[in-house]
Amino acid sequence: MDGCGLRHSLLDSEFEFSPAIVVLAATFVISFYAGTAEGLYLVQSHVRTLVRFLAITMILLAPLPILPSFILFAGKRLRDEGFFGRLVKGEMSSAPFRKSLLWITRPLQGIGMSLLFSNQFLNLFRTFHQASFLDALIRPILFVVVSVPISILFSTIWSLDDLGVRLYLKQSGEVRLVGSYVGTILPVASGALGIYSLIQRSSPVDALLILALMVMALYPPYVMLAVIHDKFLSQRKVRLFENLLFGSVEVQVSESEQLG
Repeated sequence: MDGCGLRHSLLDSEFEFSPAIVVLAATFVISFYAGTAEGLYLVQSHVRTLVRFLAITMILLAPLPILPSFILFAGKRLRDEGFFGRLVKGEMSSAPFRKSLLWITRPLQGIGMSLLFSNQFLNLFRTFHQASFLDALIRPILFVVVSVPISILFSTIWSLDDLGVRLYLKQSGEVRLVGSYVGTILPVASGALGIYSLIQRSSPVDALLILALMVMALYPPYVMLAVIHDKFLSQRKVRLFENLLFGSVEVQVSESEQLG
């Protein structure tokens, strides 16, 4: 790659990651003015904020190398008709960079799912002066145990959508995106439960403040996951699509139906 091409690639990457950079910078600014305010423990020192961002991002990205093998394994096990219908091949997504999807929809799906485990997330970054070594060790382990399955779940759902895999509902003849079911229902339900648990533990005002801070803490890592996942999958789409064992769509569907 020549110098011009490399510069163009770097500019594209900066643009694609820009929402994560902006929100992370806003967190730095808030932490500068908030100082050590006890009620804003999710906004800590600049170093802790950066370490938290890097740690969460690395945990979410950790399963990506095994994603192709996991998709092919899942493809062999999910060929039969299930409760939601049968998985079939549609058309692979060939759209360019999709800002609304990678900057809003997919990060919010991940955040919604993470809110179900809001207590573990809060405890990870809450400062306990009398915390034991064992407690300090268990908290990050629990966070990893929670975050890795979430990353695998959404990486797989997003991959199936981008590879053109659809849910075929035999009774109605409908063809829908996998993400329109699992990728929407689970985050909305878990997010609602997470918000409810926050309100139960504190006043509505404090709950809204904590929720806003949690979104600020989780949004940049999930944008990184969504964008890097998109880049990672785009290099492997054709091979994965050819290796999937699903049959082709058996009904005539319009473009609007294929897009869910």
